[in-house]
Amino acid sequence: MSSSDHADDDVRGFFASFADAHAREDVTAYLQFFAPDTVWVTSRGVCYRGREELGAYLSKVLPGGLGSGTVRYTVESVHPAVPGARLVVVDQTYLDADGHPRDGHARHTHLYVVVNSGKSLLIAAGQNTVRT
Repeated sequence: MSSSDHADDDVRGFFASFADAHAREDVTAYLQFFAPDTVWVTSRGVCYRGREELGAYLSKVLPGGLGSGTVRYTVESVHPAVPGARLVVVDQTYLDADGHPRDGHARHTHLYVVVNSGKSLLIAAGQNTVRT
């Protein structure tokens, strides 16, 4: 297994933990995956700058946002960027209580810039697009 394969495994593990925090609707845990100076663009084109600003938004939409359903994250691909950073394409699907996509806007494609912050990975930037 190459070092790239190990790096991809690290990214997949990172997003498995990230998805778990989202599924638990735990804003505090979810925010810890973002760099302090992160930039996040929502599917509606709103840009949040910094963990604090993102946290204010997430505290309004994350708790209770899944209703009786859950969310699934699937890492589609990992691409090297500059040293210490990777571009990660993730399929995110909101599921109803029966495990089916919730509605016509349930699937999203996310593009994340994930950086190695020393001992852990962090999301430096990301963008979300609803798949139609």
